[in-house]
Amino acid sequence: MRFFFVSVIFLLLLAAPSTYAQDHIALEIKLKESPVELLQELQASITLPISATSLSVFERVASDQGYRVDELKYKLQLLTRLYLSTYVKEKDKYRKTEALLSLLEIIGTTAYDESYLQMLKGRYIARSQHDYQQALPHYDQALSLIESEQDLQAQLLKQLIHYHLGSLHRILHQDKLALIHLKLYRDTTYQLRTDYLIAHAESALGDFYNKRDQLSLALQHYSEALRLSNRQDKPFLKANLQLQLARVYRDLESWDEATQYAHDADEGFKALNMNRLRSHCMTVMAMVHANQNNWNQAIDYYLNAQQLDYKDQNVIAQALNYHNLGEAYFNNGNTKTSFEFLFKSNAIFLARKSNHYLVFNDLLIAQVAVANKDWLLAKKHSTLALHNAENLKLKDEQIEALQYQSQAYRNLKQSDKALATLDKLIALNLSTPETLDTPTDYTSSVLAEQKLKLEVHKLQGERSVLSTQLTRSRLLLITAVILVCLVSLIGVNQWRRKSVLAVSLLEARGKSVIEPVSGLPGYKGFIEELESQNKDTPHAIALVSLTGQLNADINQGFQCNNNMNKIQLQALAHSLAGKVYLIRPGLFILSLREPVTANELLQKSRNAIDKDYGDTSIHIGMLPLPLLMDPDIKLSAEVHFGAVQMTLAAALSLGQDTDYYVSIKALNFAPAAIFATPLYLHLEKGIMRGLLKVDTNGDKKKILWPRWKSHEHLDITELA
Repeated sequence: MRFFFVSVIFLLLLAAPSTYAQDHIALEIKLKESPVELLQELQASITLPISATSLSVFERVASDQGYRVDELKYKLQLLTRLYLSTYVKEKDKYRKTEALLSLLEIIGTTAYDESYLQMLKGRYIARSQHDYQQALPHYDQALSLIESEQDLQAQLLKQLIHYHLGSLHRILHQDKLALIHLKLYRDTTYQLRTDYLIAHAESALGDFYNKRDQLSLALQHYSEALRLSNRQDKPFLKANLQLQLARVYRDLESWDEATQYAHDADEGFKALNMNRLRSHCMTVMAMVHANQNNWNQAIDYYLNAQQLDYKDQNVIAQALNYHNLGEAYFNNGNTKTSFEFLFKSNAIFLARKSNHYLVFNDLLIAQVAVANKDWLLAKKHSTLALHNAENLKLKDEQIEALQYQSQAYRNLKQSDKALATLDKLIALNLSTPETLDTPTDYTSSVLAEQKLKLEVHKLQGERSVLSTQLTRSRLLLITAVILVCLVSLIGVNQWRRKSVLAVSLLEARGKSVIEPVSGLPGYKGFIEELESQNKDTPHAIALVSLTGQLNADINQGFQCNNNMNKIQLQALAHSLAGKVYLIRPGLFILSLREPVTANELLQKSRNAIDKDYGDTSIHIGMLPLPLLMDPDIKLSAEVHFGAVQMTLAAALSLGQDTDYYVSIKALNFAPAAIFATPLYLHLEKGIMRGLLKVDTNGDKKKILWPRWKSHEHLDITELA
């Protein structure tokens, strides 16, 4: 018996470190995967704020809250780290961080505590002040304090420090140091044998190589990360990998793959309510269009990204989007709007002292100014860019700045300064080594191999998911068989009621599509036909206005008018292959089942009506279908009706001296956004931007396009 108890105690002692390790690793994973949820849990588990002037005071606070000193200290360290997370939005989070840093400085007793504190100070400086150079010494000191420590907490902290140092050196364009730290981050994660952390480290290396244009290595690390992530259900990790892969495929000019991965990542981040990362997905899709010179589409995506960053209150991301919009409008030939966005971006970078971003923004302003022949502005911003590039030791950017500066001096007739700038440019070119710092070490065959590996890992993940689903399906099938037997018994009793309800439903459907006053098929019938999935899409829809009879129900009474409308509806239906519906007196909508031009439709309508109360002008608004060529984009029947209404309004604006028609058709590259709410506003913008083709038998210049009431005073040319 005594031997039994000793064995049990021994086993418990062995299990304790394992449980301890799993708890800390699980917390690390949760901090990366669900930081907002972890923040809420921490805030609910302790009473804040905590103030202590000494360690003894803190010991009493910990006891009052039911924790040991080391437990409460660890929670405060995690809380401070979460406040500094890019994914956490917390009111006054930097002020709260400062208070927690002061408290941690007082209660720290070990080298680990001091290391954690220095890491947090470096993170605070990088996040709040964007002074990455000043943050580095804190991280170096943090690493030196625990370099020889081998316990789990120290290993996790060293991982984090290496990861942050890799990111900081990469931002500062110190690629060699960045790669050293990212590889150390990857090596330490492999020691813990945790798939999630290893996948995160592999993804970080993939991101580094992607930014250096070493796409083969990037795909290699992303492929390994994807293989590991497929073993677990972690939506943030999956969406983040999809975003990184979208960036790689964008750089490989594989536009379809880049768009698909960016779209999938956007769906994942949308489910996680992460607007900050959804903005990155929009930016990737914008760059895909920009690289194909589709600048209007690129601008649309940049604006979507800007809205997400504005909601997320991410000021630096807004500034980067302003920069991207400035570049897009410049390439689209609109230098005025380009300058507006670039100056907004400059103001934010200056306020945040983000010189590493400012140098590129000043260069772009100088480039736009040179193109616009604004030599004073080009001189000013090329000089500013040169100053920051010299401080950051960016040779390529120094060369570009000197080129713009030289052009400005030459055109300002400042020959001495122009010659001095050229001498400096020549000297800088001679001092630049010919070997490339960032070789593109990939070939088409190597890339093809990595892409195939990536696809294999993706399929393996899908197979694993399908296998799990199959197991669940078997259990569900057994349950379903039992339920079917029960339902069958109930179904016998319900079958009799079904026939009665079916007859009632059929009668109700028949009545629902009838216009109540005239008793003729009306608006609901048209909507039902257009939304029916069992019927082919019509070739076109058209609104036919017998303009002189729009008030005939009042002028001659609804009974007489109903008879006239019924005759006219039958005449139109007899003359045209399709269905005719009455919207209101004198206004019919046609669902055309044969190819017909708008002019032919006008003539056939005139011939039909002339025989039956044809003393009126006819106006037709027509939409050839489908509205968009992409079959995956579905537009509602209400959108179709609203668009054809707008074309009829345009036809009516041409006058009643003769019969008129107006037709619009979306071009192949038109985005779905032109049919968004408010419809009239977006359609008019689409027409002005050349996304919609307008056809009429009248003078296009005399068309007065209707406006959405709330936007009738807007200048559409400024929105286009």
